Amino acid sequence: MMTESSKNKVFILSVLIFVAVCLFLYFAKGILAPFLLAAFLTYLLSPLVTKIQSYGYRRWVGVAVIAAIFLAFIAALLIIFIPIFLEEIDKLSVNIPTYYNSLNGLLVRLKENAESALPMLKEYNVADIVIDKVKNISIGAAQRIPQYVVSMFSIFSLFVLIPLLSLFMLLGGEKTVQSIVEFVPEKFVETILAVIYEIDSVLGRFIRGQLIEASFVGVMSVAALSIFNVNFALIIGLTAGVANLVPYAGPTVGLLIASAVALIQYQSVEILFKVIPAFLIIQFLDNNFVQPFAVGQNVNLGPVTMIFVMLAGAQIFGFLGIVFAVPVAAIIKTIFVMLFKKYKNAI
Repeated sequence: MMTESSKNKVFILSVLIFVAVCLFLYFAKGILAPFLLAAFLTYLLSPLVTKIQSYGYRRWVGVAVIAAIFLAFIAALLIIFIPIFLEEIDKLSVNIPTYYNSLNGLLVRLKENAESALPMLKEYNVADIVIDKVKNISIGAAQRIPQYVVSMFSIFSLFVLIPLLSLFMLLGGEKTVQSIVEFVPEKFVETILAVIYEIDSVLGRFIRGQLIEASFVGVMSVAALSIFNVNFALIIGLTAGVANLVPYAGPTVGLLIASAVALIQYQSVEILFKVIPAFLIIQFLDNNFVQPFAVGQNVNLGPVTMIFVMLAGAQIFGFLGIVFAVPVAAIIKTIFVMLFKKYKNAI
């Protein structure tokens, strides 16, 4: 049984370590992106390496096989999809003036209809103010899309550094856990191992589940928009898939972008009666079939907590903060719950 003095020391040490880690992450946030994405990739591929290892092969053989498959996938991506994606980006940039004129015409018609129904809008120029705001936001965002795509990650970071970091993480495997345990006093080894394996379970399940979800939403969105002949289906679909990584807000982003592009392209609200139901069906399938299968048990965080940690992550780390806020919060909760149980049992 721990003495009161020992318990206080453990508590103070835990708080100091937590604060130190938070400060380090905050000051190192500028270089965290490739490491976080490498960890994401490692958790995705680790079960495959472990499966190959279970057949009696050395771990490096499993890593080599996975690396070869991954390189083949990247090569296929570069040869097939990247040119199509870049072509759509270029087409979008060239057609911005056309879309501006289409958007302007659509807004003018909406303005006339609104002022006809509510004459007071004309008296106070409400419609003109709203139109100016919408045009400025829409055109500004569209013009910056190519910049966002190019500047999101450098070519070196995306195609060299991240796979290389992931390769070293995969090769490390259980040695990483062993090296951590070596620095832990013997009486805490069991607790630390339990925490590590619980974190591994929560994080691995969440990351693999999120990727499956994002892929499903992205592919289905591209297919639906292609069926309706909506321009830039690949860009919008990929955006919808990536946005789906963000709980609650993500699905809405894909729906709004698809609806806006379809509305400007067809100049009629009738297209929305196709696009909106399609996205709602995709989200229904995702929430009721894909998510339970891919994620299984959730991260046990309430909606208010999830929204709070996402906003905090966005404030500190930007987009990556939003994506990784939920799993990090789940990890912190797991650590505190297990340590609290240990502390309670020691009383």
